[in-house]
Amino acid sequence: MPDFPIIDTHLHIWDFDRLNYAAFKGHPLFGKSYQIEDYQRDCGDLDVEAMVFLECYADFDEKSGQYIEEIEFVEDSAKRDPRIKGIVPMAPLEWGGRVEPMLAQMKAEHPSVKGIRRIVEFDDNPRALTLSDNFIEGVKLLEKFDYHFEINVNHTQMDIVREFVERVPNVRLILDHCGKPGIAEGAIDQYRDDLKALSAHENLVIKLSDLPVEADHHHWTEADFAPYIDATVEHFGFDRMIYAGDYPICLQATTLPQWVEVLDQAFSGVGEGDLRKFYRDNANDFYRLGL
Repeated sequence: MPDFPIIDTHLHIWDFDRLNYAAFKGHPLFGKSYQIEDYQRDCGDLDVEAMVFLECYADFDEKSGQYIEEIEFVEDSAKRDPRIKGIVPMAPLEWGGRVEPMLAQMKAEHPSVKGIRRIVEFDDNPRALTLSDNFIEGVKLLEKFDYHFEINVNHTQMDIVREFVERVPNVRLILDHCGKPGIAEGAIDQYRDDLKALSAHENLVIKLSDLPVEADHHHWTEADFAPYIDATVEHFGFDRMIYAGDYPICLQATTLPQWVEVLDQAFSGVGEGDLRKFYRDNANDFYRLGL
């Protein structure tokens, strides 16, 4: 384990009594509420200084979103654990200019909001959504509010990201979970090619997380991840990588302490300065946590 407290930039908690999550209903692992107390328990001996909450794919549609309601739920959770220092909700950026009043409300009433995320991966037509003029307009609006944009895709959709980043050069961006590389499929060549192209965009950083979930959940080894971690370091370096746990999604394949142990092993020869950047300082700067 690191000998200093770390920042976890990808915490999910949800409450079926407060919000609707159709995507999780009936799921053997996710079909129940996960509260901040569950995270505290499952951290084990992991020393976490601060956390950033990421939206949990609650039910949203044109008429009845839960955008603000999810923020309020997390703010209530932060009263029980003030280490929740940042919130990254969802917003309907595909509304284009019509989303601006919602962003203004978030900025004025919810100072813990740091940016907006959209899980492009699960949209009916990810390409049409992400590269539409309205969506690009909505993403560009984030710069006005000093918000970043967080994008979630899988490795079969990275071509969309490569086009998307070309169109939003002035918005701070972060790619969740390394773009969910095809580890189970052995798609390392594609991963290296995608990261080489994306690393040319200096407004983009990468979140190193969730690799066990993209491998064989029950039979992965550290060797499975080594080439993907090496490629991430090669192309983004320790100045543009950020640690994340992705609780409780990670529980499909690992635990929070075990994932940190994997990374510790991979970075066994890395100096303390770079380790601090990866586990803490980059997150503090990117999410503007003020720690």
